[in-house]
Amino acid sequence: MSPHPPESKLPIRRGWRIAGGLALVLTLGLAFWGYTTPDMQIHWENLAALCGF
Repeated sequence: MSPHPPESKLPIRRGWRIAGGLALVLTLGLAFWGYTTPDMQIHWENLAALCGF
């Protein structure tokens, strides 16, 4: 038996990995923008709470 997954499932997993990475970058980008903009109500403490810290 091969330890590698079937080739047909690799593009699907790669797509989910890319989507997850983009979601993470978007979330961190919004948090940083909120940190640099005093009018925004997004704070690092709120981001940490969303991440479970």
